[in-house]
Amino acid sequence: MSVESSEAEEIRQNLLQFDGWDQVPAEQIADFASAAVRLEVKRKRSVFRRGEPGPGLFLVRSGEFKLSLISSEGREQILYLAGPGKLIGEGFLPREVQCAASAFAMLDSEIWRFDTDHVIRHIAKSEAMAFALMRHMAFRSNRLIDLVLDLSLRSVQRRLASFLFTLAVRSGAEQGKPHVIPRALDMNTVAARLGTVREEISRALNRMQREGVLKLSRQEIVVMDLGALESATYE
Repeated sequence: MSVESSEAEEIRQNLLQFDGWDQVPAEQIADFASAAVRLEVKRKRSVFRRGEPGPGLFLVRSGEFKLSLISSEGREQILYLAGPGKLIGEGFLPREVQCAASAFAMLDSEIWRFDTDHVIRHIAKSEAMAFALMRHMAFRSNRLIDLVLDLSLRSVQRRLASFLFTLAVRSGAEQGKPHVIPRALDMNTVAARLGTVREEISRALNRMQREGVLKLSRQEIVVMDLGALESATYE
């Protein structure tokens, strides 16, 4: 469904949080946003799949999406998760280029789609918009390179410690104080994100619990020693 003016303003506000979009003329952003199509995507449904032509640029309105790869043996590697307000740019491709990964809804979600031809027309009109999208794609490319380095050079425990440390810091953890991390993601999802299997994640969690870094329950992970958790990311 096409968006109304109030929704176009919502899109504009989301885009302005990304570097460079404040340099794009307001009237162009408004015109760009007004052509978005809002899609309702049920849990486990895709907005694009590996091997398909790219359908365009996406902006998450609600829910959560994962960009992932699935091997012929059925093993999944999550490249990143995108919640409300996040861009998914991997579908914005020339028509003859196929998507390299798939984007699936992890919850019942809504997402705005900007058709590839529409995006290209606006890029042609605005150098500022072109640079804004380039910045985003460069950021995503650098994050994927970081992921490759993680998978090839760091142990499962180091990757898990880094993941938990980032979650703890983002949610306000402080040195010297226990900090609760709710188990919002199931272990299969965490394993897929960190490039391993559930059993390896469980072993790493239990090892950190024995070392006094974490305290585990079914509902939450309590960081007992934030400094030790940070140190574990480098060991």
